[in-house]
Amino acid sequence: MTSEKQEFIAGVTIFCIYAFITFLGIVSYLKRELYIFQECDYKISGYVRQIPKNYRKYIFPFVLCMGQIIMLATRYDEIYNKENLILLFLICNVIIALVNRPFRKRLQNTVQIRKIMITFFILTAIIFRISVFWSYDAYWCKCGMDLISYWFCNNIPFMIVNFALYLTPLLVFLSDILNKPFYSIKKYKEII
Repeated sequence: MTSEKQEFIAGVTIFCIYAFITFLGIVSYLKRELYIFQECDYKISGYVRQIPKNYRKYIFPFVLCMGQIIMLATRYDEIYNKENLILLFLICNVIIALVNRPFRKRLQNTVQIRKIMITFFILTAIIFRISVFWSYDAYWCKCGMDLISYWFCNNIPFMIVNFALYLTPLLVFLSDILNKPFYSIKKYKEII
């Protein structure tokens, strides 16, 4: 096996493990946010009012999100070691999942919750797909003759996956907004 294939397999394996652990954090965070949304009778205004009451739960993901945006805007790759940064991101993701774990009460399985969850997972899948799009880089080798391909050689795919976790409350909010036209159509059909 060539070194490029080994590098590709190693990069994809690391990314898949990282994405899976982050996805578990997303599911944990999602359950908590859906429970809050359900307690607010599926009203966006009530859900938005709950955010300031539980602001401590949202500070850490918000700070990490802003930190990553600043890192993407600067030359962070020249300052930080890639492996250490990925490990730091993973630890932060686990902390977010533990801090925002779901409540002990069970989430009621309603049609509206299922629709929101389906829309949420579609949005999350789009974010994950965007991260895979950014996973491929091509650099010229030292001799300047051959083009060598590197998969997952930068931190951008890992950062994009992190955004799916950090923006979970916003994605729940957006999922409900995207489902609003379907609720209106259903109410319109019931009137007719």
